[in-house]
Amino acid sequence: MTIKSISFDLDDTLWPLMPNIMKAEEVTNAWIKENYPGTAILLGTKDVIEIRDKLIRNNPNLMNQLSDLRRLMFYELNMRAGYGKEESENMAEKAFEIYFKGRNTVTFYEGVIETLELLKNVYSLGVVTNGNADLKVIGIDNLFDYIFSAADLNAHKPDPIMFEAVIDKTGLKANEICHVGDHPINDVQGSFDCGINPIWFNESGSEWPIKEISVVEFSKWNEFVSVLEKNF
Repeated sequence: MTIKSISFDLDDTLWPLMPNIMKAEEVTNAWIKENYPGTAILLGTKDVIEIRDKLIRNNPNLMNQLSDLRRLMFYELNMRAGYGKEESENMAEKAFEIYFKGRNTVTFYEGVIETLELLKNVYSLGVVTNGNADLKVIGIDNLFDYIFSAADLNAHKPDPIMFEAVIDKTGLKANEICHVGDHPINDVQGSFDCGINPIWFNESGSEWPIKEISVVEFSKWNEFVSVLEKNF
């Protein structure tokens, strides 16, 4: 089998997500506490969940538009704390700017960059992500030929729309493409169901949970090229 293109998930595949999300929220919350003490009182309360749920009920598309959702949450939280409309708009933009900088301050798994640079010489590379990481901000957008996010397509994995976009963009047959990701459903089953060859990034060494699918897996990025060549 000849693989011509490889698409990648981002969060928890190229880097661990939770450490930078937690740091981003910590820095953002510190700024809010310093500049909007009334809003800071609501942080970590049921108000945050209530606001999020209400926003999504009113506009379900926000499940795919994560940046817009977080901006609106900052705005609504500030309004609930008693600040004015204009001030809340300004607060939301600044708070999101601080958060987004932290969200994109990632620490790659060992071997990721070296592997991508090596693969770039042989395959077309792409991204299929449900998240809102900005590869230009991170500094690796030059390694990819196509990037599809949930916000771009107003859908999220495992929706076939996400993987069909890769097939359409590359002009390849589905079996000429691999998709690499950590999530058994969103990445592996989602791509498999579209005829794309999935490769599971199993960093934690977990047992494969879907018996109906036989999957190629790896746990360390310095193993990826050999796993790819051996199986495809």
